[in-house]
Amino acid sequence: MTRYNSNRHKKLMDASEYALQDAAKSDQPRESRIASTVINDSQKYREWEVRHANLLVPMAEQNAGKYQILALRRANVQLVHRRAFFKYLQTHPVSSEQRGQLFRLFHSTMDLNDAILAEHRQYMFAYSSGISTHHIVDVMHNETSTRLVQQYENAFARYFEMKCFIAIAGSGITRELVSATLRDAQGNLLRLRRRMETELPRERLDDFEQQELLARSGRYEIQNYLKV
Repeated sequence: MTRYNSNRHKKLMDASEYALQDAAKSDQPRESRIASTVINDSQKYREWEVRHANLLVPMAEQNAGKYQILALRRANVQLVHRRAFFKYLQTHPVSSEQRGQLFRLFHSTMDLNDAILAEHRQYMFAYSSGISTHHIVDVMHNETSTRLVQQYENAFARYFEMKCFIAIAGSGITRELVSATLRDAQGNLLRLRRRMETELPRERLDDFEQQELLARSGRYEIQNYLKV
């Protein structure tokens, strides 16, 4: 049984589990498939539960809503990073040789098959946790965080795409041009990350417990209810 550091920690996990259960019934095929895979396998669910509970500890330790939001953004940054490699492989056509190059870059000490399995597992758990953290952002009703997280995910995807291109492109003028652009992308990414981790919400923000009371009717009812 997962041990919680506080009542707030347990409430955050309860909200996360409800969100994952909702996602399993979603009409979005990928979201439904991944959530169902985690929920319907007791070993996978237990591993997700432990990983996700650890991810939420920093948020649970904060009392004020504005600092809970900062901790939640930091958690989302971690999840963006964990999803990036497998997401890249899903969206970019790479040869088996190029795929091997990339796995050697990111998993240099692992056997290729083991690395593929580990990366897929990490993606599955990070995607599942992302469903839950996005739900908690909805509960907190902080549109600024929703926008910043999306901006960061898009910026990191561009940065990661260039990094992978450089790794598999070999030599040439195009590689040199992308390398120069990569430095700018990295600088932009660092600036955006600093904003996410330090920029306090401007609007009044209740803590999670107060917001959660408004959201008891479920994930999708949250939106209309909080905007009344």
